[in-house]
Amino acid sequence: MNGIDYKSKLDEAILQSDVVKIFDNLLTVAVEAGASDIHIEPLENYCRIRIRIDGILEELVQYPKNIHESIISKFKIESGQMRPDEKRVPQDARVSSVTLTNKEIDLRANTLPSVWWECLVMRIVDKSKKIPKLEELGIEGSNKNIIFRHLKYPNGIILMTWPTGSGKTTTLYACLDYVNKTEVNIITYEDPVENKMPGLNQAQIRSDIGFTFANGLRGGLRQDPDIMMVGEIRDRETLDMAMESAMTGHLVFSTVHTNSSAETITRVYNLWAQPYMLVGTFNLVMAERLVRRVCDHCKIQTSVKDDPQYIYARESFRNFDKEALKKEILSRGISQQQRNDFVNNALIYVGSGKDPIMGDKCAVCGGSWYKGRVGLFEMMDYTDELKTLLLEGKSAFEVESVALQRGMINLERDGIFKIIKGMTTLDEVYRYVKAKFSKE
Repeated sequence: MNGIDYKSKLDEAILQSDVVKIFDNLLTVAVEAGASDIHIEPLENYCRIRIRIDGILEELVQYPKNIHESIISKFKIESGQMRPDEKRVPQDARVSSVTLTNKEIDLRANTLPSVWWECLVMRIVDKSKKIPKLEELGIEGSNKNIIFRHLKYPNGIILMTWPTGSGKTTTLYACLDYVNKTEVNIITYEDPVENKMPGLNQAQIRSDIGFTFANGLRGGLRQDPDIMMVGEIRDRETLDMAMESAMTGHLVFSTVHTNSSAETITRVYNLWAQPYMLVGTFNLVMAERLVRRVCDHCKIQTSVKDDPQYIYARESFRNFDKEALKKEILSRGISQQQRNDFVNNALIYVGSGKDPIMGDKCAVCGGSWYKGRVGLFEMMDYTDELKTLLLEGKSAFEVESVALQRGMINLERDGIFKIIKGMTTLDEVYRYVKAKFSKE
């Protein structure tokens, strides 16, 4: 039975007001479609279910309001962690389940009281999916050389930054998998533990009983670790412990919520870290964003000569060292033809949404132009030059400008290289990346 059959069964369950079958079929449809989130939402005159596929929300089905409370209550009861009678405040739950296709999943759920009753959002963690190898994530060129070099260092801090759902947790797991050897002791502190990996000592944070990231790091130093991973640096205490761990000979991985690798400098200063502490502990800060990949089945070449975003893309390389740019192009396997198509002819690949032979809607992407996602990566390598600038009191903006002149590949540049290779589009890159275009 395929996903279309389960969608039909979901529609049938809604007509029958069978909340058990609604949930069973909904979870199956979402997982089979590759969705990352499920949104169950009441509106003024009806309710709807949406699922997020490749970062974009799509409406799956609408249903009448008279069964909405039953659906929410069913999940609350099944979770065993929410009060069915409490509808005034948000509630959280983590639930393990199995789809009708026998796939084990974890759900991180949250309810939110709205003016039209409660909303329920569930983040899906498909336990049947394996952690990809670091080489499979789309890290290319100098970025690839930088990350593999830093993973061999014995101590220091490697930070991942960007918002929730950007893929940074998967990248962290891939990094941990790469350094996971019998001769090293790896301890992780996570909230929640999303993937159980053999060879790692993984701890679940419990803030309600005082087991915080900072306390975990403090206690972890007595577990004879070589490598430590703390799920997120949220406060000064956690940052202090991460820096102390790095200074005492440990390699520390973590995440922080900022919009770019350079803005992490400002964030760390806001947590009262001193420049000498930053210089003495930080090795690498990586930013990541997931963009939709052009459908290979229906993609066609088109001109973007009059698109303002094309001008932004060209300008992003204006201050790029020419020799460094040449090496970057070669290391990414970009052909002279691909470079000429983009630079001289303003040609890129986009999805057409139509089958190239039959002419009807593309069966691979469903007419959406995109299928799957690819990561954009930005890596600020804390070289001696950047550390000197920080000790001299230079701002994050000044440090970033120097790094870009020296050839740092930021999210925008990485995205443009992937546009040139026909992997994504200008619209996708500039949907997430702020263009720093200047007429000077």
